[in-house]
Amino acid sequence: MRLIVARCEVTYTGRLTAVLPEALRLLMVKSDGSVMVHADTGGYKPQNCG
Repeated sequence: MRLIVARCEVTYTGRLTAVLPEALRLLMVKSDGSVMVHADTGGYKPQNCG
């Protein structure tokens, strides 16, 4: 697993389409290639999974 902290914007297209505006985020890149995006604040649940 890789953990990346970055100021970024997220555009996701999959089962739905979502755009998260630029903000400080924690990106978790898992060994299976999936990515979870967490907000700097607001709990433990990811904002977007893909």
